[in-house]
Amino acid sequence: MKKVLIINTTLNKGGAARVARDIFENLSSNFDIFFAYGRNSVNDVPKTFYFGNKIEMFIHIFLVRFLGLEGYGSYFSTKKLINFIKRGNFDLINLHNLHGYYVNFFTLLNFLKESNIPIIYSLHDEWPITWMPAHSLGCSHCKTGLGKCNNTYNYPKNFFPFFEKHMLIKKRNIFLNQKHFSITCPSIWLKDNIEQSFLNKYKVETIHNGIDTNLFKPTSNKTELRLKHNLPTDKKIILFSASNLKDKSKGVKYILEAAELLKERDYYFIGIGNGKVSETNNLKIFKYVYDKQKMSELYSLSDAFCFASAAETFLLSAAEALSCGTPVVGFDIPVVRELINNDVGILTKNNSDSLAEAINILMHNEDIQHKMGQYGRILIKEHYSKDIFYKHYLNLYNEILNKNND
Repeated sequence: MKKVLIINTTLNKGGAARVARDIFENLSSNFDIFFAYGRNSVNDVPKTFYFGNKIEMFIHIFLVRFLGLEGYGSYFSTKKLINFIKRGNFDLINLHNLHGYYVNFFTLLNFLKESNIPIIYSLHDEWPITWMPAHSLGCSHCKTGLGKCNNTYNYPKNFFPFFEKHMLIKKRNIFLNQKHFSITCPSIWLKDNIEQSFLNKYKVETIHNGIDTNLFKPTSNKTELRLKHNLPTDKKIILFSASNLKDKSKGVKYILEAAELLKERDYYFIGIGNGKVSETNNLKIFKYVYDKQKMSELYSLSDAFCFASAAETFLLSAAEALSCGTPVVGFDIPVVRELINNDVGILTKNNSDSLAEAINILMHNEDIQHKMGQYGRILIKEHYSKDIFYKHYLNLYNEILNKNND
């Protein structure tokens, strides 16, 4: 049986981890799969390998946040990972997020190039073509990998702007210097952006993230679930989530402002994620939810799922909500139009007033809510199911492994 290694920042936390772990767990009958990660410490899941170092992580965070230098920390962690790869004799490596203060990706990619192990790089954002942010937001220099990044949403703030040009060029050089390398993207929009960038020398394939429609499904009794989670049964519930509620790019502040604008209505907002946010009479915050069953219940008991991101590459949480029969309302950003249309949700202008108005329109029409919920469920089952997702990755793994044997 061929040996495959998946590498990601974490094993459990975040959208990339959910996708990577789905592959790890569900293709284990086809391949001898291992999962290596560098954040959130050791666990007892078989065939997982934690190579992180918390002291190095803090050094790496300092280098990134104060100097704008990413990939220069985590020396010993990266060496530990490379030694694990050498011992493992893997036939294929599937990279996921390489950012997150946990690995020296320059050292890792140089090693992988010399090892001649075929690589699949599963992108979850545009980070490989930016100096540091997860999204290019139209930066022209990100397409060429040359010059200083002109991303107007320059986040995080860099105190040494001259390092932006350095990082962009260095990342371009390391990514262009790979051998057996292919890329997957969760959306057509991201695939188009990557193919217009310096990474267009590689094969780029769209594989939409898959949703477990047997887990994420509508409930027959919202009242029962609301009582279970100590939530009001006499109000319209609007759910929103982000792994970090303080992440500026997730736009949680617009949802909080919309909640304030709607405080006189019989609406109740639920936020899920880490980061301190003050609760109010119409706002409750849950810590990040790792339990998929609980997450499914929270989607199902809600009347709408709300998002206010400045940019996304695939809105996994919105797809899960649709699978649960919950309509979606949020900002009109390019990639979301692939998933959300007028049949399953409402897209609006990128400000809190428009968001509040859209929520109000949806909450006042139960017929529209019901129809959107039905169409959303159908959409996910027909185009974004886990079975489709697994089949694509199974075929891609086999294609690359067979090609490498020729």
